[in-house]
Amino acid sequence: MSERRCRLVITDAGPVISLWVAGRLDLLEVLDMPLVIVDAVYDELTWDHGQWEKDREVKAFLDGLEGLSIAETFVGRKAREERHAGTFRTGRGIGEAAIAEFMASGIEDVLADDEPVLLIFEDSDIRSVTFVRKPDRLHLVSTVALLRGLERCGLLDDANSVIAAMTNPAGPGKQPRRFADLPDGFEAEADGGSDWKP
Repeated sequence: MSERRCRLVITDAGPVISLWVAGRLDLLEVLDMPLVIVDAVYDELTWDHGQWEKDREVKAFLDGLEGLSIAETFVGRKAREERHAGTFRTGRGIGEAAIAEFMASGIEDVLADDEPVLLIFEDSDIRSVTFVRKPDRLHLVSTVALLRGLERCGLLDDANSVIAAMTNPAGPGKQPRRFADLPDGFEAEADGGSDWKP
């Protein structure tokens, strides 16, 4: 294990949506890690920023992050072209296909400079797919486990209050989030990863 700081990778819209529901997008910044987000996930979260509050707020937050990079995928590029042409249809598994493409090849680009990577997720498919081919230096952490880890490191006072805000949101237009990995979340440490702590 090294003590190098990880790069934070988001391949699933779930963690960002959950943090938005809780009013805690700021928690993506507290680890002070460079952030990589898959293009199809970024588009899913921000595309309708003219119409939806979530998209507007998430776009403003992500676009304001220093060090954010968007991981381009063929699937994401094609979906973006369809959106611009007005021919995009939901429900075709675009996000899952972009994630599969990224995990098959794009993750290696992120790992290429020998930095460890912390991938946060909520989609249970991430666990089953990546366990078969999980690269060294790739830590897998669910949203709940991330919150528990932030609390252990002293970067979050009370993970339970954030989880409660996600599962029982107070704001209008915010839907409750459901987690299959309560109370502790899911973590898979990396071989040759990082044990850096803030």
